[in-house]
Amino acid sequence: MNSLLTLSLALSTIHPPLIGQLYLQEPAIEYYFTRESGIATAFKDVKVGKVVEKGDPLVKLEPSAMDVSDKVFMANTKGYIEFINKRVNTESPVAVGDLLLKVSSNYVLGNYNLDKSYDLSALSGSLWLCMQSKPVKFNVDSVLKDKLLISVELSQIHFSELEKLSEPNHLQLFTDKHACVPD
Repeated sequence: MNSLLTLSLALSTIHPPLIGQLYLQEPAIEYYFTRESGIATAFKDVKVGKVVEKGDPLVKLEPSAMDVSDKVFMANTKGYIEFINKRVNTESPVAVGDLLLKVSSNYVLGNYNLDKSYDLSALSGSLWLCMQSKPVKFNVDSVLKDKLLISVELSQIHFSELEKLSEPNHLQLFTDKHACVPD
């Protein structure tokens, strides 16, 4: 037990953390609505919870009007399918303006307000949150005087866990991944 404490103290002196308050935005959501009535069919593997890449085909709409060609809804961003209309894949028609599906962004954006001035000149493009299961990478998108604009890929950590981290406390982020995973 003492050796673990010694290792922890040694790591914090080799790789001192930045300390600050995390403020997050909700992940962006893309909404896909119909402009024509017709029959909507999801492409293979399009299911709630599935990750889609930007440009992936999501739903094909066969319009009711004979003189209108089929429409294919493509993913505008990488993300998770959050909702699919219950009439998709049922041969039941959808109406003009119906919501077909929602895709939630794979990234969350936020601010990391530092508790004091730090020398950020050697800061690489990322910071690391040390979690028990694995380190979580925070991309540093911009550095302002005492604030970092960050983004986090949600495949690493659930948004609900990030929200808990943004509750008023002093969140420690490390400049080196090895502070979380010693050699």
